[in-house]
Amino acid sequence: MVALVDSPVIQESLAYSEEEARRKSILMRKIVEEFKAAYNPQPDDEVYTYFVPGRLEVFGKHTDYAGGHSLIFALNRGFYCICKANNKHMLRLRDIDPFYSERVFEVSDRIEPTVGDWVNYPMTVVRRLCRNFSAELQGVDIAFGSDLPSAGGMSSSSALMIMVFLTVASINWLFNSHRYVENISNNLDLAMYLACVENGQTFRGLLGDQGVGTFGGSEDHTIILNGRQGMISLYQFAPTLHKADLSLPEDLTYVILYSGARAEKTGEALYKYNLTARRARLVVDQYNQAYGTKHRLMRDIIEENRPIGVDATFAKVNQATLHYKEKDQELDLPGRFCQFYLEDQEFIPEATRALASRDYKSLAKVTNLSHNASKTYLWSIEPEIDYLKKEALRLGALAASGFGAGFGGSAYSLIWADEAQEFIRRIKESYMKRFPRYADITSFFQAYPSAGACEIFLHA
Repeated sequence: MVALVDSPVIQESLAYSEEEARRKSILMRKIVEEFKAAYNPQPDDEVYTYFVPGRLEVFGKHTDYAGGHSLIFALNRGFYCICKANNKHMLRLRDIDPFYSERVFEVSDRIEPTVGDWVNYPMTVVRRLCRNFSAELQGVDIAFGSDLPSAGGMSSSSALMIMVFLTVASINWLFNSHRYVENISNNLDLAMYLACVENGQTFRGLLGDQGVGTFGGSEDHTIILNGRQGMISLYQFAPTLHKADLSLPEDLTYVILYSGARAEKTGEALYKYNLTARRARLVVDQYNQAYGTKHRLMRDIIEENRPIGVDATFAKVNQATLHYKEKDQELDLPGRFCQFYLEDQEFIPEATRALASRDYKSLAKVTNLSHNASKTYLWSIEPEIDYLKKEALRLGALAASGFGAGFGGSAYSLIWADEAQEFIRRIKESYMKRFPRYADITSFFQAYPSAGACEIFLHA
């Protein structure tokens, strides 16, 4: 049985200062203590411990499920967990945060996930694993904690699902099963499969079901599993292709500005989130109807029309989609295509060039354009996020933008590392004056590119 916790993984790759290492060690100690108190592990129990990061989307706003690119990195913050098998055929899942407390449910292919509660995510994972691999999986006891803001736009929900997958898969030796080896060859495959667990789609021979109710892609899962320390990674999606890694200069740092406005995926917020993906599908559907094509993705439209140029491509899309309405609601399908084209074909290539060449003036310009395109065409930038982006630039950030799915969440700023603490103090003071209702829940912190999800080997 594990005693404690000054893990080399925490010291060397997840923490970039002594203060942060102490904070993470304290968090892990609480998780171990909760695990011991709740589940009474015995000295000969086989125990697994994992770190599963969140992610920062530098560029790639709602591009992945449309076949586009993203510039992303795994964060040095995320979920930390410790787990063991139980003989109760139950999943017992205990968050050290008393607000979330414990959830217990049967390990079964007949689970009916509780929509609207955070347990929906682990329930969906367990049901899908039972249906895809075996209905007789062992039960698991899990204690966990997180240093990510909940619903902050850093993909905490996907990270939670991946954490549950890793624990259940490890306890049940799924990585060695015939079904797994037949369908999943590497971490890119695993990321696509876990995205399908979340959105309900079938992956190869692993049949889908209802998912958690969101219609997204595999960007989050890809970088959570495949992050590289110190690197910002360029991926293309549907299918997933790793294109490049760009090192973050040591004298720069990202600062995450969590607004306190939760980027929820329930109720009205879920409708807004899914509408963004649905508009992308409607662009393709309307284009196919108009021109007799059989495209799947907005990327396919771009590739088909590349020989005729940008203006002619937009003209064709506009003609096919301009007057589409649903129940008198204007969905602005031309605008949805425009945002995808600009982000994927112009902003991301320019940002990649600017990061590689340390051209911060160009990077600031294209980051601003990306933020504004999301605000104009995706309708996803809330007033709090827009304020943080503008205030960050006023206070000297090299670049700033909202990021993630939107509809709340966070902005990021890129600044000189030696100015980080003073920058955080000043922008927090400004934000609290403008939005005092978030005083107790907002969170501003430095973020670094981390390695992806990994097992943490604690001292025995």
